[in-house]
Amino acid sequence: MMESQALDLINCWSWFQFLPDDAKSKLAEQCRLTTADKGEVLYRHNDEVTYIYGLISGGVRIYVASADGAEMTLEEVAAGAWFPHFLHQQTHTYYGNCAATNTSTLVAIPKKDFLNIGEEWPQLFRGLYNEFVARGPITIGRMELLTLHSLNVRMAVYLLRLLVTRGSSRTDGSYYIESFGGQTEIANRVGGARQRVNSILKEWERNAIISIERNGLLLIDPNHLVEVASKSGFDLESYLAAWQGGWKSPFHKDTGFSV
Repeated sequence: MMESQALDLINCWSWFQFLPDDAKSKLAEQCRLTTADKGEVLYRHNDEVTYIYGLISGGVRIYVASADGAEMTLEEVAAGAWFPHFLHQQTHTYYGNCAATNTSTLVAIPKKDFLNIGEEWPQLFRGLYNEFVARGPITIGRMELLTLHSLNVRMAVYLLRLLVTRGSSRTDGSYYIESFGGQTEIANRVGGARQRVNSILKEWERNAIISIERNGLLLIDPNHLVEVASKSGFDLESYLAAWQGGWKSPFHKDTGFSV
């Protein structure tokens, strides 16, 4: 059962798109099933890489922390994804800390076994490189957001990114984002003052676009945020899809978000 789950993850992720079926099967054989409780740390910044992970269910957050303990999220990993982003080089260390945002089920493959597959089937390294290059829209998009767009747009895109990476849908069409981050972290991520971030969040809450909950954030009307971003001319769909390296986001130009 575990090998079947691992193979499903391998087949749907762009790292492995050039591997033949026998290589994928051998890779799946090297995987082991593991779980992580909410808040559990999988690795820490600058640790030597020991495992490469595929996320079956739940979610993890990759982040850096300053000397005074302030944290900034680099990436939210959603089910179906493999991480960390990996390029073959002389030394391998993790960049950023990684912790589960809720109870999660993963497959893990030891780095040496992962690299052995690449030595036998170099097409693996081609897939890793192509995925790395494909993440260009993230870098370009963030530069565009921070230099050309208003804080409203930057915040709308940030919340929508959280939605597609770890939001859970509800029957009324809203989406819930658990532990979405404090206002200081949001301000750091979108390049705005904390007071201004708070003002925009409160305005959206008054207009029933969002609801700030005790342990998270409810996106009542995500399509309003889509409209805020789209009217600015920002390529929202490409940006959101790039965060998941081949995973298709639920965003559609004509209908907005759908389950």
